[in-house]
Amino acid sequence: MTAVSVVIPSNRERVLTTDSVPERPDVEVQVRRDEGLNRARNAGVANASHDVVLILDDDLVFETAWFDRVVDRIATEPRTVVTVRGTGILPQVSWPDGFTPGMGRVMGFLTEAWQDAGGFPVPCSHGGDTDFLMSAFEAGYTVVGLDHEFEHRDDDEDHYSLLDNLRWLVTLLRRHPRLVGPRLPVILAEKLR
Repeated sequence: MTAVSVVIPSNRERVLTTDSVPERPDVEVQVRRDEGLNRARNAGVANASHDVVLILDDDLVFETAWFDRVVDRIATEPRTVVTVRGTGILPQVSWPDGFTPGMGRVMGFLTEAWQDAGGFPVPCSHGGDTDFLMSAFEAGYTVVGLDHEFEHRDDDEDHYSLLDNLRWLVTLLRRHPRLVGPRLPVILAEKLR
């Protein structure tokens, strides 16, 4: 098995995900309670004991076989960042080959990819996963969306206002003009529906 550091940012008392992560000597688990989601992500990766890193939400339930497949994919495809299919704040538009927007519920990569992408943006209360995935793509990594083979048991869905989403789109446009700029009219049309 491939050694992996699992980072679970959480401010919850009960972290459901730890029940699904296999208890093995090659699996390090860090529940990070740093202030701010991206600070917790960055601190977890910076303190990872292994080169393969898997960042998971704190409320996931999954099978060991799925976990092992994701970890193996990261280890065997070092120029790939994995996430789960989903649009997050970005609607489905035509993205370049090698970039699949995803959601931060699951993100896996080698620590080198995190370094090359510049880590997760801080401070950032919304959309740091999207920014990281775009930065990794721009640094030469393929970003692949995986199917949802887990249960997301969050009772409290995140709700962001249209204004929050528009502010974040402006940030993404400023930070990633070549990715976001050509798609901005379609993204805005979808957001304003």
